[in-house]
Amino acid sequence: SDIRQHTIENMDVYLTRLETAVNSAGGHVHWAETAEDARRIVLQIAKENNVKTVVKSKSMATEEIELNHALEAAGIEAIETDLGEYIIQLAGTGPSHIIVPAVHLKKEEIAALFSEKLDIHAPTDPIELARIAREVLREKFLNAEMGISGGNFLIAETGTLVLVTNEGNGRMCTTMPDLHVAVAGIDKV
Repeated sequence: SDIRQHTIENMDVYLTRLETAVNSAGGHVHWAETAEDARRIVLQIAKENNVKTVVKSKSMATEEIELNHALEAAGIEAIETDLGEYIIQLAGTGPSHIIVPAVHLKKEEIAALFSEKLDIHAPTDPIELARIAREVLREKFLNAEMGISGGNFLIAETGTLVLVTNEGNGRMCTTMPDLHVAVAGIDKV
C-alpha cells in the first residue's frame, strides 16, 4: 500500500517513466482521457494493421469502455478467450459474476449453446465441452491479427506489463498474434 500511495502521489513522474521505458523496449504508449478516446485509439491501431480478428483476454478495462461493441461495429471479430467469457459471448448475454461469468449456466445449456453456435454435436460432459472450446479457440489464436489484454499492473522502471491469468489464454492473446494491445488505467502503474 505504501508503494501504491507513493505512486499515486507522484503519478506524473511514473507515467513519464513508464512511457519512456515502453518506448525503449520498442512499444508504444497511447494516452486516452475518455472511453471514446480509448476505443478510437484501438480501432485506429486495428485499421492501420488491417486487423480482421482480435482475440481478447479477460479485461475489466475493455469491458468498461465497451471495446467489443466498437470492434464489432467496425467489422472486426472480437473473440473472448476466457472460457466463461467465451460461453457468455456465444450466448449473447452478460456475465452473472465478475470472476465466474457463466456460473449460472448448466452443462446441458452450454452443450446446447455449443451445438447451435458452433454447428457441432456437443456432449454434456464438462471435460468434452472444455476440449471443444479449446480446439475452437486455438484456431482463433492462430489466425488473429491482434491480441488485446488488460494489465494487472505496469512497472514504470522497466515498461513491463504484468498479466495474471489462470487459463493460459492471456499468454496466447499476448504472444500468438503479431500485434498486442494492452488497455490499462493509470491506476495500474
